[in-house]
Amino acid sequence: MNINIELFRRYGAARKMKIVMALTEDELMAITPATVTRILKEAGTNFYKSRNKRLWISDRFRTGNHWNSTFNSVELIKGKLYVNLYVQYSNTDTDRSETFSEFFSRGDYRGAIRYDDKYGNPHTDYFTYTPSDKARALRSLLLEYIQRKYYNKTTKNNGKDEE
Repeated sequence: MNINIELFRRYGAARKMKIVMALTEDELMAITPATVTRILKEAGTNFYKSRNKRLWISDRFRTGNHWNSTFNSVELIKGKLYVNLYVQYSNTDTDRSETFSEFFSRGDYRGAIRYDDKYGNPHTDYFTYTPSDKARALRSLLLEYIQRKYYNKTTKNNGKDEE
């Protein structure tokens, strides 16, 4: 099954959820940057006064590497895709932004955070994402897209918003 085509067919939201949940790791890793760009354009939110888009992953679908990192969002900035990660290390934490193509390339992704401690000594902490971690991250992105696109729609009714 080609998820790049099936995701945008005219199916009901429940059927799309079933399709996404049934995808294998290889099928999830076959998602193209063009598909992610379309997802961001349809369901992402704009940055303030710009055309750049961001799709935050809600806590319900958020996943990570089950160690020290969480997959937070995907961003489209000036036509280029980025992945936003939340990383915990030693005694603090930070957000990291990585390019989409580099993060979702074949094999493991190994990121590094270099910082100086309070005495000026350099330290390096690492975080890794295996292919199965990356596939789970893509599944969470697809589930968030379906949730925002089909379940969070509001309509105007006599000046009041209804779900």
